[in-house]
Amino acid sequence: MYKLTRKEAADLLNISTRSVDRYIKSGKIRTKKDWKVVCVNEEDISRLKNNWDSIQEVILPSKKENNTNNDSDFVTDYIPSDSKSLSVLDNIYDDLKKEIIKKDSVIQDLSIKLWRAEEMAKNSISLIEFKKSQFLLEEWKEFLSQEITDLKTEKNRLLKDLNYEKSTNSILMIFILVLITLWIIIWFANI
Repeated sequence: MYKLTRKEAADLLNISTRSVDRYIKSGKIRTKKDWKVVCVNEEDISRLKNNWDSIQEVILPSKKENNTNNDSDFVTDYIPSDSKSLSVLDNIYDDLKKEIIKKDSVIQDLSIKLWRAEEMAKNSISLIEFKKSQFLLEEWKEFLSQEITDLKTEKNRLLKDLNYEKSTNSILMIFILVLITLWIIIWFANI
């Protein structure tokens, strides 16, 4: 089953080994690797050679298990190669290609925006630090408003004390003047 090398398969199909590699990569030819030698499936080569114009075969591996030769590991779908179905497939392919290009540009734009956001985040303050600083500012604002209120109360108390001292000094000055006047009157009366 897996007896042909890539070179032998290329000679049978009259194509290059690079084309055989492309068929292997696309899943049209199944392979098995024995050490360093890649062997291709003879049935796939004969099917490609005999039915080259009538069908295009797509073989998708469903799972690989340590180079075992299990035909049940592969799923085969036949797609007719008439021009109608090929044009439909071409249209689908073109639509998918356009959609992939659009999505690639969206992904690229989002990647750039993400990069910018990450750079801004690295250079800015974290949200926790911002909230902490806001909390501290509010706390200081309350503290300062309380201090201002205390200072105004102290100012009013000091103004009352000052007015009391002024009035007390004025009364004492008047009392001293009265005493001096009485002393002078008494002194002149004794002479």
